[in-house]
Amino acid sequence: MMEQKFSGLRKPAKIFLAAAAAAFALSFFMKDRLPARSAILPDLLQEPVQTKDDLPEPFDVTRKGVVYAVEPLFSYELRGMIVSYHHAGSFTDTSHEAWKDYVNVKDICVLWGSNLETGVYARMKFKNRDFTCFYRYPDEETGRLFKEDGLSNNHLLPADAIVSRAVMRARKGDQIHLKGWLVSYGIKDSPYRRMSSTTRHDRGNGACETIFVSDFEILRAANPEWRTLHKLSLVVAVLAAAILIFV
Repeated sequence: MMEQKFSGLRKPAKIFLAAAAAAFALSFFMKDRLPARSAILPDLLQEPVQTKDDLPEPFDVTRKGVVYAVEPLFSYELRGMIVSYHHAGSFTDTSHEAWKDYVNVKDICVLWGSNLETGVYARMKFKNRDFTCFYRYPDEETGRLFKEDGLSNNHLLPADAIVSRAVMRARKGDQIHLKGWLVSYGIKDSPYRRMSSTTRHDRGNGACETIFVSDFEILRAANPEWRTLHKLSLVVAVLAAAILIFV
C-alpha cells in the first residue's frame, strides 16, 4: 500500500519537471532583457559627476589577508543602466586570482545620457570579459547615434560587506546609482598599481573607471518577474527530479 502511494507521485512529478524545465529555459533568456526606453528613469540621463570635493587621504584596505594601498583621485558619482557585467570570482577569470586582486569583485558596463534617451542600446550587443567591455552595432546609422562617451566599464571595489552584497546583486538591465572615488590601488609596498581613467572621452587600454564604492543602490531592477520565475522553476525542477530518482 505504501509503495503504491509513493509511486503515485511519479506522474505529477514528471509533469512538474517538464513544466519547470520549460519555464527555466524561457526565463533564462527573458530575465536579462534590457528595459524599454519608456522604463528609463529620468535621473539616468545626466552625466557622471567627478570632482575634487570630499577627497580622503590615501588609505589601506585588507581583503583575504592581503593589504592594498588605495589612493583616491576624484570623488565620483554615477547613475546609469548596466548592459553587461563580469564577476571577478567566476571560473573563467584567472587574472584576479593570479594577481591576488581580491578587492575588485565585479566589473559593470554602464550606459547613461543620450544613449538611454535615444534607445540606441536596444539595437546593440554588449559583453564583458576580464577588465573589458565590448560592444557592437549592426549598421552605420546605429554607430552614428551611439555616443562612446556615454559608456564606461567600471572596476568596482566595494568599501565593505554591505556595499559588496549590493554590488553583487546587480544584474544586466538594472538601473543603478553609485558613489565613491576614482582610485589607483595595488598590493601595499608593491610597485604595481591599477590606475583609473579620469575622463569619459578615452578608449582602449586604461580607459576604464576604477571606483572604490562607498554607496551602491539599485534604483530599478530589470525583469523582476522573470528573475523570480527563473529561481522558482529551478527549485521545482530539482524537487521533481528528486522525487523521480528516489521514489
